Amino acid sequence: MLLKTATKQQYFIFAGLTSTQQLPNIDFTKEKLSRNADINIKSATDKHGCNITDLAVLPDDLLLLADISNQSVKLADPASGQLLDRLQLPDDPWGLCRLPGDRAAVTIPYMSMIQTISVTMKKLSLQDVINIKGACYGIDYVHDYFVVGFNKPAMLALIDKKGNIYKSITTDSINHTLFKEPNYICVTTENTSKVIYVSDWGTRTITRLSEELQVLQSFTDPSLQDPCGLASVGGGQLLVVNYGGFFSSSTLSVLNVTTGQVTRLLGREENLQQTYCLAVSHTLETVYVTDWFNYCNIIRQYTTK
Repeated sequence: MLLKTATKQQYFIFAGLTSTQQLPNIDFTKEKLSRNADINIKSATDKHGCNITDLAVLPDDLLLLADISNQSVKLADPASGQLLDRLQLPDDPWGLCRLPGDRAAVTIPYMSMIQTISVTMKKLSLQDVINIKGACYGIDYVHDYFVVGFNKPAMLALIDKKGNIYKSITTDSINHTLFKEPNYICVTTENTSKVIYVSDWGTRTITRLSEELQVLQSFTDPSLQDPCGLASVGGGQLLVVNYGGFFSSSTLSVLNVTTGQVTRLLGREENLQQTYCLAVSHTLETVYVTDWFNYCNIIRQYTTK
């Protein structure tokens, strides 16, 4: 793994980063994940097999899912392994994130919009539509702003609740293009500051930025040719899924952001075929992983216990 500074062109090992996220006592490089019962995400009203492009764990440990094949957002219960609700969208969704309160947001790239959603009493309902300019994919939320990744034009932006761009970034301090397809975003806390991680399979990098979109580090590794979903798990560790394809395998790995070391956790040997995203329940110590292969209609769940 190579780590690159934002201000220098040489590569170096970055040290001194401490995360205040949960799961501080789990070293994923030393854990063996155990697969539990799968979660059904197929609805009777679905017209196609399920392709989940993003998912998020809600405060009550329910799972919210973006299903691009069926143009819907779904709510699933890991405890029962069943689908609880399904909400139809006007077009294909992509990214998904939690918002304060019982709310969430989903990007709809081809309509250049963010759709906010209410999650109450295990039911989903549409709320506000936020129209923006450009094809929006990855999304998260920090300090009253959406953090949004765009493919056309390729950039990362902070967007307010009215769809206005507060700040955006396309290049680093030496004018190198940062993004091509910033499709997955993870906001976490390190020390006392918010930090943004962005994966981009177009540039084959994971970029670390401040909450004001200052580039802090970039990560590349031969095993992460198609980096996609991200999840911070504390202790300077970032879970990363690699989609896989003709030139790389589909994997779930842990990136140590202090040393740059990448450790594989799951892959083809565990029948992981094509995965875009993951999520982590800190209270249940469970990792949820999707698999696109043959329109898989389940979510896998792995525990560290």
